Order: sequence, then C-alpha cells, then structure tokens
Amino acid sequence: MSASESNRRIKFSYQLDNWDYETGDRAYLKANARKLIPSEYTPEMDGSLYCPACFTNLNRIPKEKEHFTNGRDAYFAHMTKFKDTKCDLKSIKPEGKKFNNWEEAKQAIDDENLVIISSFLKSKPEPKEDSPAVYDETPVEDQDGPETEVAIGRHNGESFTLPSKIKTVAGLCRNFDENLYKYFHLPGKNNAIRLIDLLKDVKSISEEDDKPKFYYGRIIRTAHLGEHKRPTNFRMTYLDTEAVGDFCLKSQDKDQKAHGITDDSVGRIVIVYGTVQENGTGLCFQGLGWGEFSLLPEKYNHLLD
Repeated sequence: MSASESNRRIKFSYQLDNWDYETGDRAYLKANARKLIPSEYTPEMDGSLYCPACFTNLNRIPKEKEHFTNGRDAYFAHMTKFKDTKCDLKSIKPEGKKFNNWEEAKQAIDDENLVIISSFLKSKPEPKEDSPAVYDETPVEDQDGPETEVAIGRHNGESFTLPSKIKTVAGLCRNFDENLYKYFHLPGKNNAIRLIDLLKDVKSISEEDDKPKFYYGRIIRTAHLGEHKRPTNFRMTYLDTEAVGDFCLKSQDKDQKAHGITDDSVGRIVIVYGTVQENGTGLCFQGLGWGEFSLLPEKYNHLLD
C-alpha cells in the first residue's frame, strides 16, 4: 500500500469552524461536526477539517481540482504540521491498538472508541412485548456481554478484564461512519483494530478461510431456490467477485428476508462476519448466525465503494 493509498482510508473528514486540535474537546467535535467527503470540499473550509481517527488537521489534495491529471479522485491527507502525531490511518501496515493500563482501555470504552466483542448473536432474539410484529429493518439486538479478559496491554501481552458486547453486524452498520474508525477487539485476537482495517472486500478473496473475519461485497444477483418458493428453501445471494467463479451468501430465504435481502436487493452491499467455505466451483458464506450478516444502509455505500 502506497502513502497515497493509506490516505484514501480517510473516507471523510470532520468539519467544524472554530475548533482546535490542541485545545478542543473531541467529543464535542464528533457530536457537532459535519462529515464531509473529498468532493464536498470548498476552499473556505481550510483549517477546519479534521481526521476521524487522530483529530489533527487535514488538507484536501489537490485543493483546486476534484481529480488528478490521471483521473484519480482527490483525497484527504494529514497536514505536515502534525507529522509527529501517531495515527494508524497514516500507516502502510496498521498494527492495531495496545493500551498502557486498564484505566486507559476502560476510558476508551467509555468514550466509545473501543468495543470488546465477546461473541456475535447466534439466534434470532424473541421480540419484546412492546415491539411491532413486523420490523421495517433487521432489529439491532446488541447486548451487554460478560467481563472478558483480553490481551491488549502494551507490555508483554498484558491482559485486562473489561466489559464486552454480544454484537450484531446490523449494530455495526447503524452509524457505520462512526463505527468505521472505532477499535474493535474480536474473539481470539491480541490487538484491537479499527473496523476499516478489519473489513475485507470479497473481490480479493480467492480461497477458503476457516478463521472468521469481516467481509463486504456488493450483491449482483439473488435467487430464491425451489419450485414452490418455501421460506425454508435456500436463497443464493451472489456477490461481485473477481478471484473466483461465484461467491455467494447461502442461507434460508426466511433468514435473508428477515435481514432485508430480497429479489430487490441487487446493488446493495452486505457485510458478513464469518468463514469462507467452498461451494461448487466457487466460495460462499453459509451457516451464519442471526447477528453475523447485515445489509449496509445505502447512505453509507460511498464509504466502501
């Protein structure tokens, strides 16, 4: 990954007048700033654009045009004034986050910058008594998990016992722009890593992988199998891929429909936490739990395009 490619991981900037990196409150910035993509930049915004990860000032490159002479889009980049400030969005190979002590890690959780995931929801939750019978979208049922020992200490793999979440991918997709730059600690991992560095495009996947990871892909076609279209029949939802023949999400139609995936979902992006398995001459996601896949709201598509 080149330096310019690492800069393209800055999908949006915070924009807020009269805020200062060295004296300003970051929670105030996040709560009050606009989120701008490079094409929305105007010259009067100079000095008021901030990185969503380290909060230092950003420039748009190039300033005057939306495209380089080779046709590539403009992007946000860190200002040289803050070149000594560490930010893993500057890194060619992001290493994730370690913490000096329990207090620092707990503060990151309280500030909603760190999420410890103990597991993903496997079964569909029972609807609450005051919930509607039919959801307009997949219900988000993130729950508090157990206190979990995680090896995220900076010193010799030191572990801390911290509060965890039982998550759903749908929960990550809600407020996806904010979640994209949070640190997530996944089961069995030794580092907390930003979601943007955990997500893998299915276009780049060419073989099975039995270790669960985050993936995303765009739906190019989807088919409810079986002559009588029973809810328990499989639906095969095919994702845009380049490395293999077919790459699909394979599960019962009723489960995909409950997550909003229907014949009308072509063009939408789906996010999955799971393993990659062989399926005929291609690959697939199958055996996914209730909380392990979700459609991304369309307003966030540009963050993964």
